[in-house]
Amino acid sequence: MKNSTSLILVLCTMLLCPALSSRAETLGEILESAELGALIGTWVDEDSNGEAISLTYTWRIENHVLGLSVKMADNNSEGMIAVNPENGEVVHVTANDKGGMGMGKWADENGVATLTLTTVSADKEETTVKITHQIVDNKQLVVGLENVETGEGGEMTLVRKSE
Repeated sequence: MKNSTSLILVLCTMLLCPALSSRAETLGEILESAELGALIGTWVDEDSNGEAISLTYTWRIENHVLGLSVKMADNNSEGMIAVNPENGEVVHVTANDKGGMGMGKWADENGVATLTLTTVSADKEETTVKITHQIVDNKQLVVGLENVETGEGGEMTLVRKSE
């Protein structure tokens, strides 16, 4: 009887200790601390109100999984962003309507939220890009894009979609 009680106490301790340990930050907490809490919603190019480019961020699982829909004239993609609880990294997976896919990680680089994304086209061509996001006055989303290999890229400013 004493051995079974001791065994139960040991098992309970083993099961409860992980629950008491510190958990990884949620994606919602990470977005808030990076001043990207206002990211949720649809962002579009101002000239065409989204006909040329539209980014829509929506919670798929509140505070844990963020969905990203990218719509452009010649390419549409869907992505998912979540925190790996094992190491706290913010991971990103995407697929497009041409059969390509991408995987990457978000990180803070010099105070800017930066996605380093490696994509593979349906033709098996691999490209790595860095994509930055900065929100200005809750009204503009400045997105930067740089090809890691060539250094080529640019920046665009998106606004909230008008109804």
